[in-house]
Amino acid sequence: MQMKRLGIPLIALTALTAGCVNALRPGSSATDVKLNIQSAHPETCTVHVALEHPADYSVASDGHVTFTVPPYHHGCDMYLFGAIKVRDGAAENVRILEIRQNGRVVRRLSLAQVATLTQDEAGYSSVKVGN
Repeated sequence: MQMKRLGIPLIALTALTAGCVNALRPGSSATDVKLNIQSAHPETCTVHVALEHPADYSVASDGHVTFTVPPYHHGCDMYLFGAIKVRDGAAENVRILEIRQNGRVVRRLSLAQVATLTQDEAGYSSVKVGN
């Protein structure tokens, strides 16, 4: 009986002191990106890389654009009680690529999303935007 009385407070104390743990994620590596913007007028599009030092890339009239995303850090993974992952801080999952048409953002993508897009024989990932 004495053990049961101590069990619940001991579990509560353990839960309160264990709390959450943040684990710093490694940054992304430099990534070469090849996109094929599929639009009625791809030349009106630009790709904006929204990082500390932002960059804009013009899309050619055939829809192709090639650029390199420099390495960057995003954040930390968070673990509840040091074991249950409750937040993924992977840099590759942050939507840093903005496809803009006539200055307006029409699509946001992460590097992880770009990696899942269909590629043509030249290695360009296809992205449909706008009209």
